[in-house]
Amino acid sequence: MTARPHQSSPPRRNLQGLIAGYLPATIIPALVSLGVVLAYTRLLSPAEYGRYSLAFTALMVVQVSLFYTLSLSIVRFYPVAVREGATSDLIRTSYIGVIVVGLIAAALAAAVLIFAPLPSKLLPVLWLALPLLLLRATLSAGQAVRRASDASGSYSVVECGQAIIGFAAGVLLVVLRGPTAENVMLGLIIGAAAMLGIGARDFWRAFVEGRFDRTLQRNAWVFSAPLALTYSVGAALQYGDRFMVAGLAGAQALGIYTVATVLVDRPTALAGIAITTATFPRVVRTLEDEGVEAARAQLGFNGILLLAVAAPACVGLMLIAPQLAGITVGPAFRTGLVALLPIVAATALIRMMSAHFIDHAYHLARRSDLMLLAYGPFAVLNLGIDVVLIPRFGVLGAAWAALGCLSLQCLISALLARRVFPLWLPPADIARVATALLPMIVFARMIDLTDPWLHLGAVMAESVVSYAVMLIVLDLAGLRGVAIGRFRRIFALQEQV
Repeated sequence: MTARPHQSSPPRRNLQGLIAGYLPATIIPALVSLGVVLAYTRLLSPAEYGRYSLAFTALMVVQVSLFYTLSLSIVRFYPVAVREGATSDLIRTSYIGVIVVGLIAAALAAAVLIFAPLPSKLLPVLWLALPLLLLRATLSAGQAVRRASDASGSYSVVECGQAIIGFAAGVLLVVLRGPTAENVMLGLIIGAAAMLGIGARDFWRAFVEGRFDRTLQRNAWVFSAPLALTYSVGAALQYGDRFMVAGLAGAQALGIYTVATVLVDRPTALAGIAITTATFPRVVRTLEDEGVEAARAQLGFNGILLLAVAAPACVGLMLIAPQLAGITVGPAFRTGLVALLPIVAATALIRMMSAHFIDHAYHLARRSDLMLLAYGPFAVLNLGIDVVLIPRFGVLGAAWAALGCLSLQCLISALLARRVFPLWLPPADIARVATALLPMIVFARMIDLTDPWLHLGAVMAESVVSYAVMLIVLDLAGLRGVAIGRFRRIFALQEQV
């Protein structure tokens, strides 16, 4: 049995500060995603929202499968490039790889749109997804470099700007040109294009000064290729049910199902990305500089930070499901949303721990090829269960199938990951997070206000305060010492004044 890692190895305060630097990239896009639901469920019909959702889901499948893996390879090899003074080579090589992959993906997608027997109503919005794919692919390479170099400020500017401008442009186009899915996609294209100028001069200089490194490209492909296949299967597990709902229940049902998943998945996924954005480069550097045991301790600390954020977020969404449904969406979308939200929230919690903690063990061990074993069977199983449940139970059947398959996948993946990397999560800290949730749940259940806005605000305020106080009392991740230090500095400043 591997020895228990010592608790002092992770540089906690520095990591907490780094995570704080990425908070705007989490909070603002999450608020924008809420604005998307508030606006478009009132401006668009469920069928139009379903058309937009189908096109955007197809885009996300390609982006997650290909360009997220390429971004991970940049983060993975960046510390080595810095040590060897070859960051310009890394940037040039990575951008060429992203451009080539993007053009190939766009060409294949165009062939599908031309020759596949797709419904004519879907084709215009699907064609608009192609330029958006290329723009987001180019942005992803720059964002990966910013992540690897801890440039949280410019990273947040790009993420926030893309979300805000894309949403504002989409709403304006819908109001001026008509309530169609095509206008929503055009807004997203405008938002992505507007952000290409951020840091373009520095990246272009590095691109021109660098050289194309065939060895680096080969290493990146070796690292990324298994990941691309694995994330394709993972994307099928995450997004496949939307295609099944569209095919078996129609675009209107897809619109309602997508609203439920967006209300939960978008803010929780962004929270997971914010934690990972700060913590994954740190654990990679720890592995390169200090070895496996120190990386194990750092990864365990990262997992606790993730759990401490993900658990209250998902439990809180379960607690406010009726009020959230009544406030956020238009009347045509409210049917079944209250029943869907708790199931989708539980699924989101499991997905966050799987994608942003367990999967990192495969990356660190450079055994991303094994991830296919952890995802493939369950993607097929999920689609098979959808065929049975969706015709009988509608969107609720799709939600329960996703929760069951993902729970089983997460368990099997954790067991498999431990065979290649000493994956570890401190049991005492898990107990602290669970204990901190109890008062939050009990007090939230005691709140009973007739006005949905007041009820929602009271539950959110109570949850934040009670959970934060319990974390400090239980001293999770050294928070008690941090809080005491802050109070002492505040009192010291007041005494000087």
